[in-house]
Formats: sequence, C-alpha cells, structure tokens
Amino acid sequence: MQNGGMRESETAYAFDDPRKLVGQFRRFGEDGPAYEIVRITNEREAFIRVVYSGEELDYRISEIMTHPIAETIP
Repeated sequence: MQNGGMRESETAYAFDDPRKLVGQFRRFGEDGPAYEIVRITNEREAFIRVVYSGEELDYRISEIMTHPIAETIP
C-alpha cells in the first residue's frame, strides 16, 4: 500500500532553515481553514495567506508547527 502523503522533507521543519516551510499549505486545526506559508518574516514569524478569505498576516512559526499539513485545498 502506497502512502499518498507528503514526504518527510516536505513536512519537517529544520530549525536551522525555516525557509523550508515556504510554499507549504497547513490548516488551523484538523478542520480549520487552509493557509499558505508565503515567506519567513524573521526567525520567529512567517507571513501567511488564508486561502478562503485571502487574509494575510504574520504568524508565529512555533504555532505553524502545531498545525496539520493541508491534504486538500480549500
């Protein structure tokens, strides 16, 4: 049985290079809205865009890491 999920390199966060998060889509919780990580703002924050609403904001990387990868969009 093949696993259709993300490869480890796509889900992992390297503390020495948070830029690896850029381009990932995650969700605010299991059933929450999806968002894209657009860029890393500084060592603690990333700039994200919520897919459904288009809202853009800085968000803590430590919080992003607690959110699941979005399997589907939206």
